Amino acid sequence: MTVTNIQKSQEGKLFIILFLISILLSYIGIFGIHDPTIMPNYFIALVVSFILTKKAKLNLNKLVIIGVVTDILAGQLIGQYGLIFINIYIAYLITNKILIIKYEKQIESLSILLILFGFLILWLTSQSYGIPIIPKAILFQSILTFIAYLFFRVIIKTYLSR
Repeated sequence: MTVTNIQKSQEGKLFIILFLISILLSYIGIFGIHDPTIMPNYFIALVVSFILTKKAKLNLNKLVIIGVVTDILAGQLIGQYGLIFINIYIAYLITNKILIIKYEKQIESLSILLILFGFLILWLTSQSYGIPIIPKAILFQSILTFIAYLFFRVIIKTYLSR
């Protein structure tokens, strides 16, 4: 195996491991808090961290599959997370075409924008199907999701830099 094939398999394994950890954390909660309105959305944080670090070679097909699996295991609507992940990916591609993002502050700003964009789509799809979501709770949840994104990014960089 070449070095790139080994690295690709490590990226794929890391994504699967972090995805399983995200499922576990979604069911456990933070420090015993089981209210889903104040828990971070680990799946959005995971996808944004892998998109921005350009690992695991995510594309639209993989994101749809990941979204459907996420909806089956932890979602409320089938296809909701697939739609969110695709829109986050498209927003990332559009911003990369328009802007030159080189610095760490720019990447962090883009991650906040993508997380908020994901929550906007989550809120819109939930409203159209009558699932109540409080806007203040979404803001708090997006802040916690950004913190989860930072943890995922650190794990990705330290694991794959070896």
